[in-house]
Amino acid sequence: MGQTLSAETEQKIIERLKRLLPQQLDEVIQFIDNIAEGQREAHISEADELRSAVLALRGRGKGENLVKRLLQSRREDLRADERR
Repeated sequence: MGQTLSAETEQKIIERLKRLLPQQLDEVIQFIDNIAEGQREAHISEADELRSAVLALRGRGKGENLVKRLLQSRREDLRADERR
C-alpha cells in the first residue's frame, strides 16, 4: 500500500517535521496512522461488498443452472447427430 519516496520528497518532509513541537509530532504520527488504517479498512470493506454481491447473485436469474442446461443441450445435439 505504501510507496517509495524520492530523496527530495523525503527531505522536505523531514525538514517540516523538525520544525514541529513534540506534541505536534505525536498528532502527525496519529494522523498518518489513521489515514493508513482507513485505507486498509476501505480496501477490506470493498472486497467484502464484492464478495457479498457475488454470493447474493449465485443461483438467481436466467443464468441459473446454465452449465447444466448447456451440457444437456449438447448431449441432445450429439444424440440427434448420431441418429442421422
